[in-house]
Amino acid sequence: MTALPLILSIAAFLSLGLSTDAHHRRRFGAGPTAGRRRALRSAGWTGLGAAFIPAILARGWVFGPILWVAAIMAGAAIAFLVLNLVPDPRSRA
Repeated sequence: MTALPLILSIAAFLSLGLSTDAHHRRRFGAGPTAGRRRALRSAGWTGLGAAFIPAILARGWVFGPILWVAAIMAGAAIAFLVLNLVPDPRSRA
């Protein structure tokens, strides 16, 4: 249960990152449409909020928020590294 907030945070920050023109264009070849941008942002913010629930269930009301904040910080760092340093798989050919 402790890993779930981290997984949700990584997915949320990847969604938020892919809602930007630069990251979306780098991964998919074109900028996101308005509907896709809205969906990615909604998924990202929902994922960050949803990560709070398993953090509270895993560590209680005292340490749950601390776990949630730590998962958000780690998720942001991992998503940043993935979006900026992992090469596009289509560019290998």
